[in-house]
Amino acid sequence: MRVFIAEKPSLAQAIFEGLGGNIANQKKANGYFENGTDIVTWCYGHMLELFDPEDYDPNLKTWRLDDLPLKAVYPPKLKPIAKSVVQLNIITGLIKKADSIVNAGDPDEEGNLLIDEILTHVNSQKPVERLLVADLNVKAVKKSLASMRPNSEFASMTQSALARSIGDQLFGYNLTRAFTLKAKEKGYGNVLNVGRVQTAVLGLINNRTLANLNHSESFYYVLSGSFSFSKGSIHAKYLPGEDDNVDEKKRLTSELDAVMIKDNCLEQATMISEASTKAESKAAPLPFNLSTLQQTCAKQHGLSADDTLKLVQSLYETHKLLTYPRSDCRYLSDEHYAGASEVLVAIVGTIPGLSSSIEGTDSRLKHKAFNGGKITAHHAIIPTEKSGKGINLSPNERMVYE
Repeated sequence: MRVFIAEKPSLAQAIFEGLGGNIANQKKANGYFENGTDIVTWCYGHMLELFDPEDYDPNLKTWRLDDLPLKAVYPPKLKPIAKSVVQLNIITGLIKKADSIVNAGDPDEEGNLLIDEILTHVNSQKPVERLLVADLNVKAVKKSLASMRPNSEFASMTQSALARSIGDQLFGYNLTRAFTLKAKEKGYGNVLNVGRVQTAVLGLINNRTLANLNHSESFYYVLSGSFSFSKGSIHAKYLPGEDDNVDEKKRLTSELDAVMIKDNCLEQATMISEASTKAESKAAPLPFNLSTLQQTCAKQHGLSADDTLKLVQSLYETHKLLTYPRSDCRYLSDEHYAGASEVLVAIVGTIPGLSSSIEGTDSRLKHKAFNGGKITAHHAIIPTEKSGKGINLSPNERMVYE
């Protein structure tokens, strides 16, 4: 029996269908799907968490400066997350019955750790393969199932995620206890939470808030005009000179100077001393990763980063119109280049209004984005080969897809 352990139910369903299973005949309440000798079960994110200091030593339940710094225990011990116990018991039961295991965590470091930590927790010594799924459509899943690799090849990714987790815990527990205890000496009664990420982010927000509060208004002036000559007209901007009052960015700061220059130039004869033209070409930008997609949606549509993530997650999981969204990569492989025509057809099916643009596309051109050497655990976020024709997308989902 081969047991697939997916990071989440939606991925488990896609794998089950990729194996040829019929979801209509399955009972999700069992905690797994069954297709012949293949079993597909799922997690709900992390099912285990690191031991707390007091789990190793009950004396550490009381916070004392003399106990600091707390030391890391390696390899760390793990304990079930309370809300995950029922499903975790199903997974561990299936592991014990299995002949082999497939790690089907998301295609990133955290996805690797999420499944590997369960295998470590139950001390499984059974052979393990790694399945990397970035597109939940059946065709793409089948292709991934045909190219699984030994899980051992990804051990460094698991170790990297585990090191980050241990580092976060050490940083948080030591500094939270130290700051809280020292603050208590000064009469402060609450816990002062310190985190490797949260404290740095709060610091950035605080510094930016203080800068805004202490900002003093300053003014500068831009002079521009239209100039007509025998062959047409041009629009030009005044460049301040050495004798002008300017700020550190060479912008005109004196209103009197601006008015005087304008009055002196108004309706006066002008001479063009030099003119040049040159042809330029500009490549299309690289495809999106999650960060650049969130920035673009914020600038163009006012969406928060969290709103964009939820929408792109829906387009990936629910509608299967986009590839894996939590990507930090902006590059694609030669395999994506070979399949570009199918993606273009799918785009027209989803947004018919783009048909004229798609028809004018020269798919023989190869952008620098197609560079497999720059792909790590992920590739860029792109449309899948699935057409959205007949799918009722919300206005915001359609906006993000476009």
